[in-house]
Amino acid sequence: MERDGNGSRFCFYQKGEHIEYILWLHSILFKHGYCKENIPQIQSRMINNKLFYYCRFITFTYSSFNWIYEGFYPKGKKVIPVWIEEYITPLALAIWIMDDGTWIKNRGIKLCTNSFSLSEVKYLVSILEKKYGFKLSIVSAGAINQYNIYIPKVNLPILIPIVLPHMHPYFLYKLNMIKPNLD
Repeated sequence: MERDGNGSRFCFYQKGEHIEYILWLHSILFKHGYCKENIPQIQSRMINNKLFYYCRFITFTYSSFNWIYEGFYPKGKKVIPVWIEEYITPLALAIWIMDDGTWIKNRGIKLCTNSFSLSEVKYLVSILEKKYGFKLSIVSAGAINQYNIYIPKVNLPILIPIVLPHMHPYFLYKLNMIKPNLD
């Protein structure tokens, strides 16, 4: 999220290979009037003499989004707002997995929460365990004061029915399901 003038907006960014997901997300937000009709395109840029492809789009800027921005960035640093529990719906959980989830072979799903404090990650775990009945663990992300949430694979029989109706087919591999041929 970012501030723009008197309002706030969401910015969505993915590697170019995830264009199908960005198009899907864009179509949902466009249908609800939150972004322009312009279809996101794959773009490229050089970073350290290496070519990278990405796709992105932003929502319209609304002052009505300011409460969300202020909840997540009260002092300019991203935090978990106290009101987040109400918004971790099955759709939000599916998007979280698609955006920041990784299937770890034979282990489960890692949710990247590196930018949050340990107490914030514990708060997220408590919400997910209470709301959905998961048994989760918190592990070091490999850097000082960075943590990830693991959803062990034993939770898949609970998780899959919750998020599958909201998952884009491209990202089914993040649930250890076969990645479809989208060609």
